[in-house]
Amino acid sequence: MKKFFFILPLFALLASVSNWTPFSDLDPQHALDTVSSQYKTGLEDFYQSSVELTKACSQFKANALSLNQLQKIHLDTRLAFKKIEFLIEYNDHELVKKSLNGPPLPSLMPNIPKIEVVEPVGLQVIDDLVFGDDPRGNSEQIDSLAQLLHAELIKIKAYQLNVPLQHRFVFEAARQEINRIFALGLTGFDTPGSVNAIPEAKVALGAVSQAIAAYYPLLDEKKVGTSAELSNLFVGAQEFLAQNQDFARFNRLHYLKSYLNPLYRSLYEAHRTLGIETPDETTNFPLAFRYGAKNLFDQNFLNPVYYGNVGGNKLEPKKVELGRLLFYDPILSATNKMACASCHKAELAFTDGLARSKASDGVHTILRNAPTLINSVFSKGYFYDLREPRLDRQIKHVANSPDEFNLDFLEMADRLNQSKTYRQLFLAAFPDLGQQPIGQWSISNALGQYVASLVAFNSPFDQYVRGEKQDYPIAAARGFNLFMGKAVCGTCHFAPTFSGLVPPFYQDMESEVIGVPASKDKKNPQVDPDFGRIANGKPSDEAYFYQYSFKTVTLRNVALTAPYMHNGVYNTLEEVMDFYNLGGGQGLGIQIPHQTLPFDNLQLKKGEIKDIIAFMQTLTDTTGLTRKPATLPVFETQPEWNRRTLGGEY
Repeated sequence: MKKFFFILPLFALLASVSNWTPFSDLDPQHALDTVSSQYKTGLEDFYQSSVELTKACSQFKANALSLNQLQKIHLDTRLAFKKIEFLIEYNDHELVKKSLNGPPLPSLMPNIPKIEVVEPVGLQVIDDLVFGDDPRGNSEQIDSLAQLLHAELIKIKAYQLNVPLQHRFVFEAARQEINRIFALGLTGFDTPGSVNAIPEAKVALGAVSQAIAAYYPLLDEKKVGTSAELSNLFVGAQEFLAQNQDFARFNRLHYLKSYLNPLYRSLYEAHRTLGIETPDETTNFPLAFRYGAKNLFDQNFLNPVYYGNVGGNKLEPKKVELGRLLFYDPILSATNKMACASCHKAELAFTDGLARSKASDGVHTILRNAPTLINSVFSKGYFYDLREPRLDRQIKHVANSPDEFNLDFLEMADRLNQSKTYRQLFLAAFPDLGQQPIGQWSISNALGQYVASLVAFNSPFDQYVRGEKQDYPIAAARGFNLFMGKAVCGTCHFAPTFSGLVPPFYQDMESEVIGVPASKDKKNPQVDPDFGRIANGKPSDEAYFYQYSFKTVTLRNVALTAPYMHNGVYNTLEEVMDFYNLGGGQGLGIQIPHQTLPFDNLQLKKGEIKDIIAFMQTLTDTTGLTRKPATLPVFETQPEWNRRTLGGEY
């Protein structure tokens, strides 16, 4: 459950010390009471809708109700949920994902020492079945799911009716819902069967609008006319949804630029105008996203320090620069010929352009290729199989691998200590470690800080969305709308990273089973034998549905990172799009149990595929990230080491 205890003492302290109040003469409690009343009414309506859904599913199972009637009642129940979504998600996101509206995929029971599969339940699962291929054949399961939903709601309602609201919760939840509508709602992620995304977005937005309207008198007292901008944006956004109901043709780019981003900004400004504290003012710990960002594609929207977990509240320049030097220095490898930059070349967006990366002998290859390091920090797991939860510990896997660096940290540190320059740089970067700062932790931390600094959200697409650039290719605009809609790319490659990092909390990293083939042979296709996540060595990932599951990596800079897939099977984006358009591995005819990619044909035309590629090409941005060290440090007692090559020999 979400913790609230740290907020109340702040209010009490401010009130007692300075008689501070975030508002003026009007009673702010009235606004909060109004929102609380709306929420309680919405909870009751949702509960009553679940009662009707339970009855309908039971009648459907007994062949006493038509499919159309069941579908309508189900959609009504979902709309009732959407009216409270922004607050119930804020109050307890994990509960919603587990019991009310999680994706229709199995998961694992967390924090227990065994594999215990949790089958999906909730509205998304019901949606997938009720609008699926065989609702009658799945009538018993649908009925069971509806009963589970109703039973959970009995408990949830009792608790949620007593959840204390605070002013900041209302505004934070409202902004999160704007993000959720864009990234999960309008993409169809939340409605996998019905694709009733646009009507649901309208209801969700209306609920947020109604809650924020309770603050309009307080806003206007602070600054006359402040509420008018918000009100006009909410009205315009809802009207646009009402007038544009075609999911496939919906202009998501226009809607993002003209309504959702302005709403996101205006809600923040209203939050600050009222003097309400913000999340970053209530904690000393780094947060996943920066609340002060005024645009969903702000350059500083996500916080690399939170994900990098490298200590402190910001990246430290001396450590970043030391990490850059280590990244390009083959002294870290047993042969003195291989560096991090061997497989992560700056000019290729820190990939290597190979189907599978070279091994330390320069002849053989390792199992997979090197994914981009740009924006790779924004993840809850690293490597294609998500085996490492910490960014700074990636180097451990490379160092220990006999096919890669093959050098333990003791010898690595001993080597670095033989350079006066390195000793000075480590002392300057890690002064709190005393006179012998070179060791596994400091090496890993410096490399982690450098990789965490490789952040890029300033592509032509980003600049256009933020209003900094007025020109944008028409084909790319069409491609973005397809990507986030009909082509369902955005349901796995979530905005703004266009990776598996799930909005709006950015706490989960998804992997997908898409059935990547071993070769381009369509006549006799075979799945690539790499088992992926199920074979990553983590007991918690040994569930059957993780076989052939791989991390959903970012599509930013994808124009520079060919060949594609973990095995480099495809050389062009056209080939990749053809694979997805056919329905992945199953679409090719490979039997892939638990494929998470829809295996029906997307029916994208050649022109539409071309447009999607045009959009992805506008995600290119390596500005300021490709700088290499001018030289490598000298080793005074090992002159042969000074002949090593910057960036490695291969």
